[in-house]
This record gives sequence, C-alpha cells and structure tokens, in this order.
Amino acid sequence: LLKDSRQEALDDGIAAIRRNYDVSIQRGRFTPAMVEERLARIRPQLDYAGFDTADLVIEAVFENMELKRNVFRELDAVVKPGCILASNTSTLDIDDLAKITRRPEKVVGLHFFVPANVMRLLEIVRGRVTTIETIATALAVAKRLSKVGVVVGNCPGFVGNRLMFPY
Repeated sequence: LLKDSRQEALDDGIAAIRRNYDVSIQRGRFTPAMVEERLARIRPQLDYAGFDTADLVIEAVFENMELKRNVFRELDAVVKPGCILASNTSTLDIDDLAKITRRPEKVVGLHFFVPANVMRLLEIVRGRVTTIETIATALAVAKRLSKVGVVVGNCPGFVGNRLMFPY
C-alpha cells in the first residue's frame, strides 16, 4: 500500500518507481515481466483502506515533527494492535513519535539513506521502549530488502547524520 494525500504525488511516486525499475531492466537485473509483476503489487491510494491488515507501516513524510505526529496519530487509529509503526526520519526523536501512540513498544526508526533504492545502509533506531521483537523484525525486513541494518540509539541525527554534521 502506498498512501499519499494528493493524486499528483501518488502519480509522481509511481513514475519514480517505474524509472528506477527501468534502470534495473537496462542493467539486466530485472526483466520487463519481473518489473510489471512488482509494479502490480503496489497499490497507490489516497486513504488508509487496507492498512488495518498491515504488519508494518513505514511513514516517509517530510522532516517535520508535527506532520509526522499527525501521520502517526492517524496510523495508530487504523492499524491493528500488533502492527509496527516505523518512521523514515533522519534526525527526529523516535520517542516523541512513540509516546503519541498506543503502541510505543512497536515504534522504530527505519532511516533509509538517499537514494533508498541504491544505498544499502538502513539505520534501525531503537526508542526507549522499543521491544527486542520489534528490532528483530526491523532487522529481518532490512535483510529481506538486501539492506545492511544497523541498530542505533535514539539521539539527534542518529549515527549517519551525526558523522556528517561536522563536515
């Protein structure tokens, strides 16, 4: 499920995904049939229909804490109790997001580095009450996505950006 607030944004997102897959076809990594099968799995939508069956939701809105809080409130109201809520934040406080939910133990940061389809590093940000099961699931997702999952603490900029700040 791929949700956005505007149809134009959904269309742009699908177009970007298609361009990335086209590069993979040109490089011989995928066949056109593989790409079409993968694209058919994506369901772009303007609402949260179907999110109640998700085991994991990754929020990827702009780096604005109030916007992220609003999205987490909306998600918390519609997803099932065991669903993990992840944020793709690169610097914001995971515990701040966790505390507005009814499931703070199921909140984790999944910071994909840009461009996410190329960069292999995935920071897995553990909050104060994030459970080991949530972290283990995040690590399994990283492996499934062929990413190198690195568990980091919840601090400003996490690890990757803290290393880059001085530069």
